[in-house]
Amino acid sequence: EVPDLFGMLDWEHFRIDTTLKKKGYLLMQKDVDSVSSIYQYSHLDRQEQKPTMVRSFVYMDVKSGEMRSRLVNYRTYSEEEFVSIARWLLENNFQTREKFDLGNEQHTVYTNGKDTIRVKVITTKIDKKVFISWELEVGK
Repeated sequence: EVPDLFGMLDWEHFRIDTTLKKKGYLLMQKDVDSVSSIYQYSHLDRQEQKPTMVRSFVYMDVKSGEMRSRLVNYRTYSEEEFVSIARWLLENNFQTREKFDLGNEQHTVYTNGKDTIRVKVITTKIDKKVFISWELEVGK
């Protein structure tokens, strides 16, 4: 859920890791060095009578001296899920601040005056099939 993404900007790694694993996510990749750390998780949602749904969650921490920054990125391939996310944004007074296209990606930045979220709609073509994903990005 969107409020969790904003909350995770301040969570410790252990809390994020535990929360995601409880929801069925698997840690797929971890890169940690003295300046940054990146954690990438994936979730496969297999349900009868429905196609398998893929989700991913990535967060990155960067530090330079006393300055620290975190970027949280959530991607879903479920249009139904994205519609509920868009509804949440509307219900919580998020409005479009800017829109732009980058090739196969349409970016829209929303803000409610306090928080900002970037939503990317990404179209990918593989073997004549078109896949659309929705990506949410928040940072501090």
